Amino acid sequence: MPGDYELGLGTEQEQRAAELHRTSISIDMCSMGPGGPALYDRLPGDVVEERLPPSMNPWQRFLEGMELPYALTAEGASDALQVFCKGHSAASFAMGGVSERSLEPLERLNEQVQSVPWMDFAGTVADFRAAHEAGDYVTYGFAQPGLEGLPRDLGQFDRAKALGTRSVMLTYNRQDFVGSGCTDRTNAGLSNYGLEVVEKMNDIGLIVDTSHCSRQTTLDACAFSKAPVTATHTSAEGVYMHDRAKSDEELKAIADTGGLIGVYAVPFFLAPPEAKATVDVMLDHIDYIAGVVGWEHVGIGTDWPFMLSHGIAEETIGQNTEELGFRAEHGITIRQNLVGYDDARDFVNFTRGLVARGYPDEAVRGILGENFLRIFGEVCG
Repeated sequence: MPGDYELGLGTEQEQRAAELHRTSISIDMCSMGPGGPALYDRLPGDVVEERLPPSMNPWQRFLEGMELPYALTAEGASDALQVFCKGHSAASFAMGGVSERSLEPLERLNEQVQSVPWMDFAGTVADFRAAHEAGDYVTYGFAQPGLEGLPRDLGQFDRAKALGTRSVMLTYNRQDFVGSGCTDRTNAGLSNYGLEVVEKMNDIGLIVDTSHCSRQTTLDACAFSKAPVTATHTSAEGVYMHDRAKSDEELKAIADTGGLIGVYAVPFFLAPPEAKATVDVMLDHIDYIAGVVGWEHVGIGTDWPFMLSHGIAEETIGQNTEELGFRAEHGITIRQNLVGYDDARDFVNFTRGLVARGYPDEAVRGILGENFLRIFGEVCG
């Protein structure tokens, strides 16, 4: 059953965790969709087959597949998405950057939420709090530049913000016009244009994110940003060495900006693929980061799994990981989920785990969402 991963809690601890989760604002800072393959099992199969045929371009099929649950919700054709969204208070909406083409899914979501009474965009901290009080769900755009990188037209950042974007990652894995990515051969840091991007984001109130950035790009972002910097979905190199992890130097640099480090639920980035990482391993990374920079600078950005069936995920993103800058040593295994986290219905396991690890209520609320809201308020309003 969702939310029942064994953590060894006693009855009183379980009651405390349940109440904390119910009353806290819980935010997934890097969501690939509130539902995983289990949500796709609840969608009308004939509709999925019709709209996502195998003949479709793999990248288009991947993107439209991730959007389909939102579209079917707006059309009144499925209530599956709401069931999964109830696992937490809010989550980012993943986008492939801020180019005109990359913003098309966000444009469609703007139209769709008008037909969904329980969902809206969060532009300010007050929006998160109001939605939580009403029992509704909010989202916001989080741009991760993929193959094309961020555009050379700085005006696109204004357009992205107008559509609901509030956080933008500077690079993906490969080096581009902005800077160096975390799986690239070089560690060149931010380019002159990258500095312009950081300045632009500071000026208009977009959160600067460094999750997939190289070490030097991350350090440069922290040195030049006038506002808090985040790494919404990463891990601790001190627990498990991986290109997607952050060193202690980077963790401290991010925290020194007043920023935030989110830990992902990507099992093979947290531990070797053969280890079949669990929620406990994710908590090990949270503990380590909290020990280095304090719990006030820790959050959650699951980044896994994709809101697709296993088959579609394997046939699309699974066959194109090299193009994105990942290699065999990065251990990507599409069908492997973090044991204890299959979708947002399991978000409560993070709350239960923090209670099991002895975190006080203030720290639990902070890691679940209040730490992010502090930064969101400072940068976005």
